[in-house]
Amino acid sequence: MPTEPADAAEERRDLRQRLDAEQAAVEHWRRIARQREDQYATLIRRPVVRALLAAEQRAAPVAAHARSAGRRLRAGAERVALRVGALGRAGRRRGSSVRPMPAAEPPGPAPARKVALVVVGPAEPAGAGSPVGLPPGVEVARVAEPRQAAEALARALQTSTPDLVALMAAGSEPQSGGWLDRLAAAIEGPVVAAVPLAVHPVRPLWHATPHDGLVRAAGAGLRLDADGTPVPEPLAAGTRPEPDGPVVEVAAGTGAGLLVDRLAYEAAGGLADADDLDAAVVELCGRLRAEGGRVVVVPGAVVVDGRPVRSRRELRSVTDPAGPGWAAAVRRSGAVLRRAADPRAEVPLRFALTTAALSAKVAGRWGDWHMAQALAGSLGRLGHEARVQTADQADSLAGRACDVHVVLRGLRPVRASGGQRQVLWIISHPEAVEDRELDEAEVVLVASPRFADHVRGRTGTPVEVMLQATDHRRFAPRPVAEAHRHEVTVVAKTRDVLRPMVADALAAGLRPAIYGGGWRELVDPSLVVADHVDNELLPTVYSSAGVVLNDHWGPMKAWGFVSNRLFDVLACGTPVISDAVDGIAELFEGAVPEYHDPADLRARVDEILADPPAARARAARGRELVLAHHTMDHRARQLVRVIEGLVGRPRRKDR
Repeated sequence: MPTEPADAAEERRDLRQRLDAEQAAVEHWRRIARQREDQYATLIRRPVVRALLAAEQRAAPVAAHARSAGRRLRAGAERVALRVGALGRAGRRRGSSVRPMPAAEPPGPAPARKVALVVVGPAEPAGAGSPVGLPPGVEVARVAEPRQAAEALARALQTSTPDLVALMAAGSEPQSGGWLDRLAAAIEGPVVAAVPLAVHPVRPLWHATPHDGLVRAAGAGLRLDADGTPVPEPLAAGTRPEPDGPVVEVAAGTGAGLLVDRLAYEAAGGLADADDLDAAVVELCGRLRAEGGRVVVVPGAVVVDGRPVRSRRELRSVTDPAGPGWAAAVRRSGAVLRRAADPRAEVPLRFALTTAALSAKVAGRWGDWHMAQALAGSLGRLGHEARVQTADQADSLAGRACDVHVVLRGLRPVRASGGQRQVLWIISHPEAVEDRELDEAEVVLVASPRFADHVRGRTGTPVEVMLQATDHRRFAPRPVAEAHRHEVTVVAKTRDVLRPMVADALAAGLRPAIYGGGWRELVDPSLVVADHVDNELLPTVYSSAGVVLNDHWGPMKAWGFVSNRLFDVLACGTPVISDAVDGIAELFEGAVPEYHDPADLRARVDEILADPPAARARAARGRELVLAHHTMDHRARQLVRVIEGLVGRPRRKDR
């Protein structure tokens, strides 16, 4: 039996000694605890001790009340300090937002313009008057809900023809007699809207906060978040008000107050019918600026914005950027708001490309996802921007904020948004396209001349042919890979049916190598090379084939939609045979042989395999034709040309 090393034995003895010492200590403290319990039990039975404990119990409420009063005194002292601090900040400069300006103070130039003012918020107490400082002749209407404001302004425009229209939240309290005149004086030339300086109220002593008397919003700015969604934020929030400051341009105003030139208001489409007043005001200002107008903040027009602030987050936000009010504004005017938020002097077109892929998790298995990625890259090389979206992201705010929404139409429709140009590109499933989609789009692009002619008879929307194409930067001749060297190759999904080209190949005595899902239950499993092939590997698969077989689904074949696979295979310089579809012979100038039955297919395959150099030469001519006319660069240029043709035309919703 092996002998234990001396150092290991010594280590075990030390460990045992430490454990024994720990056990002895535990037993010692257990004895002490039992002794203390016995002593406490004896002590508690003594009459004097019991009397003292009863007296202490009766005095407990008094002590608790005293401690509570002490806490209230300390809290009150802290609030007094906050109030003093707020008052001190507000009073350091003349013209503070918390000290009403004298009524006799010159209000600035008095405009000889008629104003219609709508106050938005809960009904005022009986006998309450209009906001202070209104010049004579201002017509005031009150509505309880923001959604009623647009209608109230529309009535005012119809009945009284004002020169200026104004909005104000019921919680806003002007701090000077000439606030509206100051706003009106700023509206001249390119300036079409003016907003006041909104400050937090100075609250009662017991409710003072560090924000009292400070700026809540000197107008609003717009920024872009990480995915390109416009987000509004208050300007100068938390700073000391400076009513003597200069009039400066801002992106937008807030619901605290807004004065707009009537003609500019009408040209911008007016206030949206919305539940969120702040979001609607920011949206209106964005559309005013898109029409060439400017929006300014007038620091000398000070209003206390008394609307409640329910969280610290609201101190940094004009409106909840994740709330339904802002989402609705982006869906109505997203492109305008995004452009207003973009700091670049020259803002490129931004495209949202929505594919039929159901989600990002499965997008890599969808051909139109990769086609959209290639199109996005080509648009980028033209100086534009693009984001590619799956079907479940079609209504994302980042997508709705793009200038152009291109829908690569799959099985399901994607609704149009009023704030952007909608382009419908029909590349598949022509039988599923509805007339409503055609009418909502700004332009319809169709990957089939025959179906384009059909669609023109169903809608007044412009229709143009835009064929599918290849990503020539990916699909190009590659070295032959032994693992993918096959005489006859098929790359296709089954959709649970035996596709015609495979059925015809088997009937002709061919044994094609098949890449795609769902085939193992329909054919000899030994024919299936892989249930899926990555798009990055496809050029190698195509380049390694002797010939690739291609077919079309019934509706695609009937309406003359040429498969995208033909462009990709030819771009790799590989021979390809297809079922017969009208237009293939002319489109590829004979580079794609067509077959009509199994015997015909067998004859064409045998011809290619018998003379590979001749077949490759014909495929090379097809590659030259594809590179000259049918790459995603060509389609990107066509798409941009189509969009440029829409400039100056009213959007579909305005026609």
